[in-house]
Amino acid sequence: MQLTVNQRLVAIIIGALIALLVTGLIAFFSSQKLSEELRQTDQMVIHSLSTLSSIERNFLLIRVNALYHLSYDKPELKAPHEQVIRRNIGEIEKQLKEYESGLAANRRDSELLHQDRRLFDAYLAALEKVLAASNALDRETAIVVVENEWKPAGERLTQALSEHARYKERLVDQVVQQSLQSGQRNTLVATVATIAGAVLVVAAGLLFKRSLG
Repeated sequence: MQLTVNQRLVAIIIGALIALLVTGLIAFFSSQKLSEELRQTDQMVIHSLSTLSSIERNFLLIRVNALYHLSYDKPELKAPHEQVIRRNIGEIEKQLKEYESGLAANRRDSELLHQDRRLFDAYLAALEKVLAASNALDRETAIVVVENEWKPAGERLTQALSEHARYKERLVDQVVQQSLQSGQRNTLVATVATIAGAVLVVAAGLLFKRSLG
């Protein structure tokens, strides 16, 4: 079947449009995939890391206010600090429950979260003994509990939270690197598709020129 000059020109134009369309679709779906990966990174990993930071901050406030509580002899001076302690305990409980509801990224993350919860419960048990002795103005008992239970429990919890935060930071870096590598692969595919489309258009143009000669 012999094509007229106009038909050949139309075929070349259609081929060019198809090549551009394919290239555009590849670039679009590649960017969509990268955006989805980054969105998941933000929602799960970064949000959970922010939650851990808030837990560490509230834990520090508990320790500071407990020391103030111990330093005073009058109940009216102890009361404001105990209120702050109770409020921060409630915040940590809420944050742990939020994390447990679906922020753990994998099995190791869940294991570290379980360790955080277990050590926090142990810390609270020691803290209640300290507050009870402090409210009773029993300084000797308070010192014994602080040295033998409260302080060691606090150090273990501090270490566990730091370990968990470091793990999440490494996980953030890992996910970001994976997203970047995926973006680079998708960019390469789009580039190859663009080059292939250009080659096809040029080849069709050359054939068209030859047919005219």
